[in-house]
Order: sequence, then C-alpha cells, then structure tokens
Amino acid sequence: MSQSKSKTGIKKKSTPSPPPSKTTPPAAPRKPLPDWTIVGALFILTILLRWQYLDIPLERDESIYYYIGKAALDGGRPYFDFYEMKPPGLFYSYAMLVAIFGYSALGAHLALVFVSLSNTLFTYLIAKKLAGKSVATIAAFAFVFFSLNPGASGLYLVAEHVTVLWGLPGIWLALSFPEKPNITRLFLSGVFLSMAVLVRQTAAVYGLAVVIYWLLTWLPNRREQSLKPLLWWILGGIIPLLGSVIVIWASGTFQDAKFWLYDYSHLYATSTNEDKVLMYFQVSWKLISEGYEGYFILAVIGLVALWWSRLSLAVKIFISAWTLLSALTIVPGMRFYGHYYLVAFPAMCISGAMLFYTLGTRVFGNNRMPIAMTVLGLLWGAHHVVVNRNLYINPPLRLISRIFSPGNPFPEHQLLAAELNKVLQPDDTVAMFGSDPQYFVYLNKTSPIRHVYMPFISKGQFPEALVWQKETVDRLKETRPKYVIFNSYPYAWMVRYDNNYPFTRHIMDFLAPPNYDPLMFIEADSKTKPAVVKYKVQQGAVTNDVNFIQVYKRRD
Repeated sequence: MSQSKSKTGIKKKSTPSPPPSKTTPPAAPRKPLPDWTIVGALFILTILLRWQYLDIPLERDESIYYYIGKAALDGGRPYFDFYEMKPPGLFYSYAMLVAIFGYSALGAHLALVFVSLSNTLFTYLIAKKLAGKSVATIAAFAFVFFSLNPGASGLYLVAEHVTVLWGLPGIWLALSFPEKPNITRLFLSGVFLSMAVLVRQTAAVYGLAVVIYWLLTWLPNRREQSLKPLLWWILGGIIPLLGSVIVIWASGTFQDAKFWLYDYSHLYATSTNEDKVLMYFQVSWKLISEGYEGYFILAVIGLVALWWSRLSLAVKIFISAWTLLSALTIVPGMRFYGHYYLVAFPAMCISGAMLFYTLGTRVFGNNRMPIAMTVLGLLWGAHHVVVNRNLYINPPLRLISRIFSPGNPFPEHQLLAAELNKVLQPDDTVAMFGSDPQYFVYLNKTSPIRHVYMPFISKGQFPEALVWQKETVDRLKETRPKYVIFNSYPYAWMVRYDNNYPFTRHIMDFLAPPNYDPLMFIEADSKTKPAVVKYKVQQGAVTNDVNFIQVYKRRD
C-alpha cells in the first residue's frame, strides 16, 4: 500500500478532521414589520374606537361647519348666504366632506373617522421621516388615543381636525427638501399647507416650522443646494389663495368677506374680558388635561430628552419649534377653547415618543430602539385606557356629551330632532332660532333664513347686527316655515335669554296664535338626565328662568 510522502521523503501524518461545530450561528438581524402592517393595525384600532361614537349627539361647531359645507355645495355665496369669521377653505373643506359622506349626523361622524385615519397616517409618516419606524409607531399609536380627548372636542368634526387633515401631509411632503428636491412634492406641500391656513389661520405655524427646518438643513450645504425649487412651493401656496379670491369675486361678496374676516374678527379678538382670561384658561385646561396628564408630561420630558439624542440639529430644532409654535395657537383671542389644542397634538405625540427613542439609543448604545423601549412607548400611548376605560368600551355617549359640554343640551337636541323627524314631511320647511344648527343636519334641511347662528347678531354689538335682526324677523314672516324651533338657554344666544328683548320678542310674538301653535317641548337642563319630549303645552315654562327648547307648528 502506498503512502503519501513529502518532498523530503519523510512520511506526512494525516491531520484528523475537526468534529462538527455545535456553536449556534449568529442570529439574523431583527426584521422590522412592514409599514402596511403597522399602519393597517393603527387604522383598525382607530376605526374600532371611533365607530362607537358615530351616534354621539352633534356638537355646535361641527354642526355649523357641516351646515355651511352643505350650503357651499349647493352653490351658496360665501360670506353672504353663509358666513363665519374663518377663511373660505373651511367652507369648501366641509363641502368636500359633505359630498363624500352625505349630509347627516352619521355622515359628519363618518367624515371624522376618515379625517382621523388620515391624521394618524401622516403623524406616522412624519415621525418615521424624522426618527425612524419605532418612533413613528409610538407617536401614531399615542395620537389615536390622545386625539379622542373629549375636552378638546376630539369626538367631534371641529375645524382643528380638518386643519390637521391638510397640514400634516403638507409637512410630510416638505421634509424631503432640500436633500431630495422634488418639484411635485414641493408644489403639493404648498397647496396642502395653504389649505390648512385657509381653514384656520393659526395653521401658519406649520409652514413656519417647515421653513426653519429647510434653513437649518440648507445652510451647511448652501453652495451645492439651490433654493430655486422652493418657487414651486410658493406657487402651490398661492393657488388656493388665488382660488378663494376668485370664488369671492365671482360671488360679489368682497365687502361681506372683509367684514367677517377683518372687522368682526378684530372685534371678536379684542372683546375678551381681560379679567376673565385666567379663568378661561383654567377651565379649558381642566377639561383638556384631566386624565390626560401623562401625555402632556411626557411630551414635555420628551422635548427635553430630544436634545440628548443623536438626531441632527435640524431635526431637533424642527420638532421643538413645531411643538412649541403649535402650542401657542391656543392664545389668539385669549379664550383658550379646548379644540384649539388639537393643532398641537401630532407634534406633542412625536415629542413624547422621542423620550423612548433617546433612552433606547443612548442607554443601550444602539442606533435602533430596543423592543423593550418600543413596548414601553406603546404602553404610554395607550395608558389612558386604564385611566378612563369608559371612553373606550361601550362609552355612554350622552353622558360624555353632557360632562364635556356643560351648559349645552346637545343630548336634548338629538332627542327632540328624533321626535320631529317622525312627523316631518319631505317638503316641510324648518327654521331654527338659537345657535344650534344641529337640527338642520339631523333633519336633512336647510334654513329659509340665512342667519342660522344667532349669537353673531343677537347682542347687537355692531350696527349691521341690528339690520340683520330686522331682516331675520321679516324673513320669518315672509317664508312662514312649517316648523320653527326656538332655543331658550344662555349658550343659544351667548347672553342670558331675555323674553323682553326686542329681537326675541318679535319672534315670539309671531310664533303665537293664530300663526303657530306649540307642538313639542323639552327642558334644556344639562345638570340632569336628558328630559323627555313632551307634546303638552308647558304653561309658565316660557319665562326668563327656565331653559327650554320649543317646537312650533304653523296653523294651515
């Protein structure tokens, strides 16, 4: 048998083969969940939570805006046939929602589900662009719960929800510049951010935060990067503004628009009782923060922790500026209404998520957040379920309406409208006096009188108001609606109802026999359970000391 030898002739010993390795191969890197899975789960959660609120009694602001959307969709003239002290983007944004979801209470709240889905999606996309998928998941998850905040009118389709609907995609599209200039994205960003301002003027802070981010990103590389593409962003912003001017010009309502956008707005902003400013803030803060302290506290802590993170200076300053500027939008007018805070909620949720990002990357020394920190962030996002589970599991809709809208008989409006719907015929006309256009939405009607929100004119605080009071009474006598709903409680007129005030006295005199008869009656006492609709005439109820809602029927 031959044996192998080396060149020296020395026999070469064979080396035994090593035994098979029993060591575990290195673990494959953790594969992140795809975006569609995360967003899909967020959408399902949003729908499950908000679906329970489809039948909550309509609130005043969402009703007037939805009514205005219907009037705009029907071709009414802005600032004349319908009006508000907000820009025309408000009117046509709600017109879009009415066209898609229908003119009804259900349609309004289905529209809110859609708006909430969009706002959740873009909170996720913005946070992902700034700090990655884990931060985005925490921020969007927290937003689902935080944006339900009833003290901030989170359960209603108020203007701030729609402001965020336009503003968030505008920010997301803008964040790709100047690193990846894209004319289409810049143009659309300008359109969306402009529309946000045309819904609510204070949304200008979104655009300001974007400009700050651009400057900080552009300055280090200004020799290589051009700002010329921003002309497309400016053009995008001009188009909605120009479109609004054209619509108002075509309607012949420039003077009316000037009055509501400037004269009345100035009067409103300067009419706040300075002695009550602190009280206004304390009341609104109690409603919005009670039970939600964990979101506010961690948003502040996260904003501080952000500066210890490894993110770029531009991102740090952008998140800080966006959060702080958005928070300041509650100040104009010095009334501090709860729904003003909604504009700041997306930035606050991203700020809160930054606490978990910073701790995860700094403490554990990784560039990615550990799963444990992500889980902690998700627990923070959903912690309010433990604080107030009644908001999430079979919520008592009318009780919630009563608690978070004190002094407003929104449940009574819903009850009374349901009874009136039983006798209402398709061709019957309905007028309403007070500040509750909910009835037109509930009944699928429009007003024969253009003034549907009495507080604008009831106090006679400007010369035109007295003219419009007379116009309203004359129009009532001219059209003689089949049914008239008269609201008598302080918030219906934003003053203490006075049975002897000339404006209301003329209305009540016309509604007396032989023109009209009382048909239905309900007490508007928000301190008790919803009253029962009564058909019996309430003798002595129509006084200055009883809050009530009365339906009158015309004698044929």
